[in-house]
Amino acid sequence: MLTIIVFGTADILLFSLVAILYISLLALGSARIQMNFYLKSVNRGSPDESKVALTFDDGPDEKTTSEILDILEKHQIKATFFCIGNKIEENKDILKRISDNGHIIGNHSWSHAFFFDFFTPGKMILEINKTDAIIEKVTGKYVNIFRPPYGVTNPFLSKAIKKTRHTVIGWSLRTLDTTQESEKVLEKLEKQLKNGDIILLHDTQQETVRLLDNAIMVIKNKGLEIVRLDELISIN
Repeated sequence: MLTIIVFGTADILLFSLVAILYISLLALGSARIQMNFYLKSVNRGSPDESKVALTFDDGPDEKTTSEILDILEKHQIKATFFCIGNKIEENKDILKRISDNGHIIGNHSWSHAFFFDFFTPGKMILEINKTDAIIEKVTGKYVNIFRPPYGVTNPFLSKAIKKTRHTVIGWSLRTLDTTQESEKVLEKLEKQLKNGDIILLHDTQQETVRLLDNAIMVIKNKGLEIVRLDELISIN
């Protein structure tokens, strides 16, 4: 006997609402690395210690990375640079300087392609391994940390990271230094900075060069010590 199930308007609306909520959750989990939705990431240090860490993405850049290294050296501060493989090819001397100055170097993919999130796990692994290889060739140091392009995660990346076994690093304070003027970034630091923050900056922005001296002073005036990432969190 054939049974016909008839859905009423209320059922269809409820189903649609559930579907929208589910898709929204998947999208939010992908966009917000701090949710640890698809994979485990380290996004902040201990809230009980007055320490923070500076991290810089998207370099190395011949001009701006060099200027940022000058400022960090002046203040005797160590930071972490998440570098893009194809930019390293063009700026090996800058990467060597980052390493020689005692900063940590992390993997930020080979291409930082806009559609990186749609790559297969195999292609992601190739990009990560290729970037590891050039970093190790230039600096002689093994790389064990990775920050996804745009901070986006998904099941493909989760599979890739299980193979490469990197520690994934996110952030707890995004400065928006790529889109906002110095005053706004400094205001955000003043209002939102907390113990244990991993601060996201970019060493490809002239605006970041302009604000960095003042940002360091804001952090110190709040009674916070700027330390290397491996002094803030455990990097396996």
